[in-house]
Amino acid sequence: EPFVRLLGRMALNGLTCNHCGGTDIELDAARGDAVCIQCGTVLEENTIVNEVTFETSAGGGSGVVGQFVPSSGLRSSGLGFAKESREVALSNGQRHISQLANALRLSEHHQDAAQRLFQLAVQHNFIQGRKTQHVIAACLYTVCRREKTAHLLIDYSDVLQTNVYMLGSCFLKFTRMLSLTLPIIDPSLYIHRFASRLEFGDKTHFVSMSALRLVQRMKRDWIQTGRRPSGICGAALLIAARIHGFRRTQREVVRVVRICDVTLRKR
Repeated sequence: EPFVRLLGRMALNGLTCNHCGGTDIELDAARGDAVCIQCGTVLEENTIVNEVTFETSAGGGSGVVGQFVPSSGLRSSGLGFAKESREVALSNGQRHISQLANALRLSEHHQDAAQRLFQLAVQHNFIQGRKTQHVIAACLYTVCRREKTAHLLIDYSDVLQTNVYMLGSCFLKFTRMLSLTLPIIDPSLYIHRFASRLEFGDKTHFVSMSALRLVQRMKRDWIQTGRRPSGICGAALLIAARIHGFRRTQREVVRVVRICDVTLRKR
């Protein structure tokens, strides 16, 4: 240890203390601290270096000096390079995010963004007491809302076989914890998706455009405010289908947009 301190004094010989102006600086390589000998001010703390150095213990063994800091930014509190439970949770989360994103046909860009959000959830201990699948769904759905993709929360419920209201509760708590402001869902994003399932054939594009114009009119009249996008899309598609001569029943539309028939009639 005296030899390490001597090396520290030699390495920081050019530094001066900001508090007393002293030049006698002591460096502890094991802790990564630099302390002024005259006044005791800590000049540097937990210094991160990319060199690997070893020291000899009293029993004659050798060990690594310092702490291992992974690319995730989470420091290991144990000795050596043992993984913490947080690192294990991160690796498992990344694997589940990839599986869920592939099932929903999301790109790698969405997966990377969701992994960064999941890392924030781990750092804030948001995963404690909650199922990892719910947190992962909240992260991916947050990315979809930001990117304005045509994915609903019920799609995640179908893939995970989970109650959609439980996913919605986890999503709201997650966004509230991170103070995220997400854009309001635009029903126009789901018109083409629902229209393709109603089998309009060659007139799918024309029916979709008519439904989009109806949705825009609902926006101007504040009809869509406070209502779920599925109900707005179902009503617009039902009217557009009848305009173009397609006899689609309410039950067929309800089965596609996943709402009840009472909601469709009210819209």
